Amino acid sequence: MHACLLIPEIVKLIFTNIYVYGTDGSLINFGDHSFQRVARRSLAALSRACRSFKDIALDALWVKLDNLEPLFACLPRDLWTMTGDGKLLIKRPVTTADWSVFEQYASRVRILGNTDSDIFGGIDAEFVYAMMGFCSQSLLVPNLRILYCKGYPHVLHLCMRYLLGPNLVYLLLVPPTEGFWSNIMPSVLSGLSRHSPQLEVVEFVGPYAMCPRVSELALCGLKHLRKVTLVLPSRGDLSWLSRLVGLQELRITLAGILPPLRSQFRTSYLDKLVVRSFNWTSGGSSVAGWVVPCRQLQLIPAFSESAVAVECVLRTLDKRLLFDVLEHILLDVVLEPADHIGNAFTLQTFSPLMRFSGLKEVDLSTFCMSLLDDDDLGSIVKSWPRLECLHLGTRCFWQTPPKITFRGLVALLSTCPNLRNLGLVFDATKVDSLTVEKPGRGVCNTNITSFHVGFSPIEQPLQVAVLLSAVLPCLGEFSVESLLSKGPGRVAREAKWREVLEHISHTLIKKEESNTTGLETRGLTRRST
Repeated sequence: MHACLLIPEIVKLIFTNIYVYGTDGSLINFGDHSFQRVARRSLAALSRACRSFKDIALDALWVKLDNLEPLFACLPRDLWTMTGDGKLLIKRPVTTADWSVFEQYASRVRILGNTDSDIFGGIDAEFVYAMMGFCSQSLLVPNLRILYCKGYPHVLHLCMRYLLGPNLVYLLLVPPTEGFWSNIMPSVLSGLSRHSPQLEVVEFVGPYAMCPRVSELALCGLKHLRKVTLVLPSRGDLSWLSRLVGLQELRITLAGILPPLRSQFRTSYLDKLVVRSFNWTSGGSSVAGWVVPCRQLQLIPAFSESAVAVECVLRTLDKRLLFDVLEHILLDVVLEPADHIGNAFTLQTFSPLMRFSGLKEVDLSTFCMSLLDDDDLGSIVKSWPRLECLHLGTRCFWQTPPKITFRGLVALLSTCPNLRNLGLVFDATKVDSLTVEKPGRGVCNTNITSFHVGFSPIEQPLQVAVLLSAVLPCLGEFSVESLLSKGPGRVAREAKWREVLEHISHTLIKKEESNTTGLETRGLTRRST
């Protein structure tokens, strides 16, 4: 054996990376179960190959389980049987020897579950309860750090307590039914700060709202909590959120269509706040009593309203969620807005955001921007000189054609030199002859390599390529609006933008060849003299 393999740290690194790179050195797709099976078989073989490999290989083999079935299947074969439909049934009472086998492997598990399956798999409830009777520390998996739980049979609700250990740092619960939040589960979660005091991330997601009182009991005693995801009724009192000291990220869905209850929530600062609601008006009313300065803000209602309603909500949120520390903002809707002129943003719609000169990222890709012209765009981006990412109106197709032209694009690139990610709908059919003579007037951005043009109309790919290659010489990709928007002429439009890219690539190759030839010529000249 090579001397390097006698060093445990090196062996651990190699065995751990078998899950990442497989046995042939290629990056594994974690969604591909065949890759995972090969990796597990390799680790199992390594654990039997050498005594010094055994514990390290077993640790790597058992570090992550999709469910508890493999642990139960490692128990003596005379203890259990498998039915035709894959269910594990207990055949006799559990003994101390059985528990010793279980504990040997269970103590190695650090990550349990996924968002696609039941964490107990096909294990019969009687089998689970029989093993729980031997838990010396009231824990089935004592060293668990990450737990993903989509749900499980109602009869196993109490077993959740046996997975909440002191080392847990991440908990995600996805209730499969509304009954998941019955009296048993809230009782278990109310002691979360006692069972798992080191929790840093707690996510209660899914379509079913959780009682605010249960959330309060579960979360308020967690001193290390950094990130929380919640689904709460819009009529609930959310003032208890102020007690989550040290919170850095909050994602909250306000469920229900009833008029929201205005509650008070104050905190000194959040790095990220995401608020989902029924519509803009209800979402704005729900947070009207909040004072939450945040660096990143995302507002995502299910249903859109008019541009005037959006503007009204943004004005309401000033000094509530909108503060000078704001750097990133995303406004989106779950369901695509109606193609109505009243939904199109104007300069007035942007006015509540134009005082935030520190903005670095603005994503309004879902909304219609067809009423903005070059002057409007210029006025908007002059307010955001530090802008790095901008996406305006690129996701959907709109019947109203855009008014922004190549001049507006050049003004944007001139005003925001740090821009590196761009999505903008503009009228590429209007190629100004003066601009062609001196494309971009000296403006050139080499940071942008991908340009999302949405439904931007185009007629002359060659001329457009000449203009864009002058101001965006490093472009390597164009993308148009989403397939789901079903915009007329999308295929032809996409083909023309692809042609633009081909022209730009050809121009770039010619420039590189010209530069190479020039260098060679200068070299020959020096040698001849």
